[in-house]
Amino acid sequence: MSRSEVPLLATFVVMGLAVTAALTTLVVGRPDEAAPAPVPAPATATPSLAEADVVTMPELWFKEADDARAEIAALGFTAKITTANPEGIADPKEWVVAGQFPGPGVWLTSTQPILLQVVPKETASRRPAP
Repeated sequence: MSRSEVPLLATFVVMGLAVTAALTTLVVGRPDEAAPAPVPAPATATPSLAEADVVTMPELWFKEADDARAEIAALGFTAKITTANPEGIADPKEWVVAGQFPGPGVWLTSTQPILLQVVPKETASRRPAP
């Protein structure tokens, strides 16, 4: 690099930093616009009653319907089963979960409905590869 190219390189570096700072301000916002940091809760040695009773929804997709229903019952809830029966099969031997509400990982409350949509196992096995 020659001496005449150094000022040009420095100009490009400064311009790049200015553009980066401008984009960061647009995306994140200015520091004085930032929301105040939340006040941390005091640390406790034991979880509160509300924290101890928290149950999260398990992932039930592609599990047999009876196993999924038993898993929900073990958590103290009752699942409502609905069928998606596109092929008109009235009484398949094995149903599997194809949809669930709420989704996996959601905290469950005692009043929250749990819905499982099931399909015949052979229908679920024909799902497209990811």
